[in-house]
Amino acid sequence: MLAYDPLVSVHWLAQNLERVRVIDGTWSMPGDKTVQAGGFIPGASVFDIDLIADPKSEMAHMLPTAETFARAVSKMGISPSDTVVIYDRHGVFSAPRVWWTFRIFGHENVRVLDGGLPAWTQATHTTAPAPSVFPASRYTVQKPLARAATLSEVLSALGAQTQIIDARPPGRFNGTTPEPRSGLASGHMPGAINIPFGSLRTPCMSFKPLDEIAQAFIGVDIDAPIITTCGSGITAAGLAFILARLGAAHVQVYDGSWTEYGAQPNVPIDRH
Repeated sequence: MLAYDPLVSVHWLAQNLERVRVIDGTWSMPGDKTVQAGGFIPGASVFDIDLIADPKSEMAHMLPTAETFARAVSKMGISPSDTVVIYDRHGVFSAPRVWWTFRIFGHENVRVLDGGLPAWTQATHTTAPAPSVFPASRYTVQKPLARAATLSEVLSALGAQTQIIDARPPGRFNGTTPEPRSGLASGHMPGAINIPFGSLRTPCMSFKPLDEIAQAFIGVDIDAPIITTCGSGITAAGLAFILARLGAAHVQVYDGSWTEYGAQPNVPIDRH
């Protein structure tokens, strides 16, 4: 269990803005033309999930190597001792993916801004027209504080004790709605539990209260191993973020998620 709640409010961030490092971790679904909030929270650097990734992977935004991550974060002037606050322009959507990435590389004190940039601007806090630039640091990765799952680990988990939780919307989970990425089968992994990430947010795209969120996880043993999955590893990290807040300690994010699994020719798939 984390020693602190990794979710912070805009009020908390406004009170601590001079003592933390802020990162804009916005990422959007393919084809998403939603108008996003403009400007940047003062002091923010940009973490581009698609660029700070594994260049050798044919799949988008797979986890970067330790060297790639350290080089990118060093350019932002961040050190391992910094408190880092991640936000995105949707509310809460892709920011937990950046949170999880920092945890993968051992960054202890990293948090997510509830409601993101829309909540910040709605609270009438000021924004900057561009990201901030800081002197480069020499960031060194630490012992991992989070785990990623591979395809082979997911296949081994099917029918075993590990619980698989899928963050995709019900239509995609059940195979009644096409996947947004071409060439992928429809459906879900046998035995997977569907807890759509969108169902954990309010209409304003902030997280629902934690006790209300906990109701969605009734039937999930948070003390047992869990693998989270989604379309491409973004909202799977969102589920891992929520599970961390609920006290789960044995959570892996399937980085390739359905982008990888749904492209395999001979994997078991359920549709209902």
